[in-house]
Amino acid sequence: MFFCKKTFVCLVCGYDRLPGPLYNDEGIPNVSLICYCCGFQPGYDDDELRYTLESYRTEWVESGANWFTEKEKPEKWDLQEQIKNIRV
Repeated sequence: MFFCKKTFVCLVCGYDRLPGPLYNDEGIPNVSLICYCCGFQPGYDDDELRYTLESYRTEWVESGANWFTEKEKPEKWDLQEQIKNIRV
């Protein structure tokens, strides 16, 4: 029997392989989660540093869209394709 592990999309960069959602159904941040791609950490970057998802995304893209965890970066990564996951 084959089980497929459910993954989630980062609301900032569109990375679609997060192990959990950034926020639960009540909007509470998963503070233990950091996006492998853009490095966004819910509950810290938004609550403590006061970023919005959009302002964090803009700063991340303008600074080069560097991967937070480089070893997770797909070989043929395309930022424009990834961003489509969040319909920006």
